[in-house]
Amino acid sequence: MFRPLVFYIGLRYVYGQKTDGFGRFVSWLSMIGIMLGSIGLIVVLSVMNGLEDQMQNSILKFFPQAQITSKTGRIDTTVIHSKQFENIPGVERITPIITGDVVLQSQQSITVSTLMGITAEDHDPIENYVYTGSIDSLQAGSYNVILGQTLANQLGVLVGDKIRLMVTDASQITPVGRIPSQRLFTISGLFSVNHDINQALIYINQSDAKNLLRYPANNISGWRLFLTHPLDISSVTNRSLPDDLVFTDWRAKRGELFQAIKMEKNVMGLLISLIVIVAAFNIITSLSLLVMEKQGEVAILKTQGLSRFKIMLIFIIQGASSGVIGTLLGSAIGLLLASYLNELMSVFGLSFAGIELPSLVEPSQIVFIIFGLLMLSLISTLYPAYRAANIQPAEALRYE
Repeated sequence: MFRPLVFYIGLRYVYGQKTDGFGRFVSWLSMIGIMLGSIGLIVVLSVMNGLEDQMQNSILKFFPQAQITSKTGRIDTTVIHSKQFENIPGVERITPIITGDVVLQSQQSITVSTLMGITAEDHDPIENYVYTGSIDSLQAGSYNVILGQTLANQLGVLVGDKIRLMVTDASQITPVGRIPSQRLFTISGLFSVNHDINQALIYINQSDAKNLLRYPANNISGWRLFLTHPLDISSVTNRSLPDDLVFTDWRAKRGELFQAIKMEKNVMGLLISLIVIVAAFNIITSLSLLVMEKQGEVAILKTQGLSRFKIMLIFIIQGASSGVIGTLLGSAIGLLLASYLNELMSVFGLSFAGIELPSLVEPSQIVFIIFGLLMLSLISTLYPAYRAANIQPAEALRYE
């Protein structure tokens, strides 16, 4: 019968504090602090999740996420087959790939890029982004090339123009000196993804790439792995491989970018967590003031037979209520803001033309934030509640 009474008294302290204005102010301040902290954590982490997901789809989708190759950079497909690696957990599919650094020369300019030798049967992700021409134009012996829009603008070329591709790593020694492997290619298509991909990659037929790189028959650069979770690359690359085979992955060329995003995400989360920590100290302060104010009432309850545990529970309920209300309100508002962030920014005139903030709400993160804030609020009540439970009735009632 005392359990409802404990909750009744605890909740009455929440709504019935009329005498101590400062303590009530601190209590409200702690609730608002936890609410703002939960809003900030949900919105900021959702934006960082969205940015990470956007970068993953716009960059890691096109660069080889992971690749099995040899220490020499070549694999003989008659010796090493893709079937050996089909059972690696986290790998969706495997395709052969030929890749290398290449110099591009037009009549107007010269630049460098990364060559990707593919076939139409590979269903490379780039095929959905070719807006002029088609991947089907990359037939063996056609010596066609598909460029990104940025690279085409830089070279000053259009579909149908010819450019020279040169590979310095495949140079030959001649009587007149070292001459790189080179050949004229016809531009058969253009693609557009983003500035980085448009400039970083070019696509030619895999057989033509072998000839340009002077690969022996049946040789490829490696087996390209398409992963279910590209950011969780370590779970794949930590697996053992046969002798002379090694893993390479996207971290070699884009690792610093994603590491910077991850670090920024952690730092922003830590800074906003400081708001919550301050709010937790406010809970301790407000509850300590309430304990001092209610010493006489606590003493009377103890003389009536209420146990120390139930006394603690009364003040835990009172103190944790600020955290519960702040967490639930903040989480609801935070989810609303994260879901309609760009619309709200547009309403308040904070958006820029053509620019939207990516936002991705991760349910597991929301659960972790809510659970963490509730636990922090609960822990913050323990010391003041313990002090209340240790009040001696004789001492507290001496001057009453």
